[in-house]
Amino acid sequence: MTPTEEANLRLAYEHFEAESAHDTERTLKTLSDDVMYRVVASGDVVYGKEAVAKYYDVWWTAFPDVNIEIKRIVATGEWVFAENFVTATHLGPWLGMAPTGKKVVQHLCAVIRCRDGLMTEESVYYDQLERLRQLGSDFTLDGRKINVPPWKDPPKVP
Repeated sequence: MTPTEEANLRLAYEHFEAESAHDTERTLKTLSDDVMYRVVASGDVVYGKEAVAKYYDVWWTAFPDVNIEIKRIVATGEWVFAENFVTATHLGPWLGMAPTGKKVVQHLCAVIRCRDGLMTEESVYYDQLERLRQLGSDFTLDGRKINVPPWKDPPKVP
């Protein structure tokens, strides 16, 4: 592993630790000023630290105890790939949904690009339905209710 790849791994670990601590200032220190943050499941794409900070405010208000556990992580060149296990409790409004008080488990993959010791991009991939099923949302399509199987706790990722 190159020194740059080792530094990029340390940066990713610091970023996820700061997110889990809900420390906006510390989290933003891991990002370049022109960072691009994309949440593939929702289609959200935001640019710049100020926009990312607003995104974190919404997320941490909805899930104030979010915790990110890294399961697998690898760096290659300027890229870091992390498979994470996220837990949180829905205690604030989210996607127009009132707080449910339910604990959710989320499997998440983050693809990060680094430059000069900072993250310039982060694309987050997760199954939105996985989270929504745990919160007990009703689903409709063309005005008809969709029967979605109830949530079952998945096995822990080793």
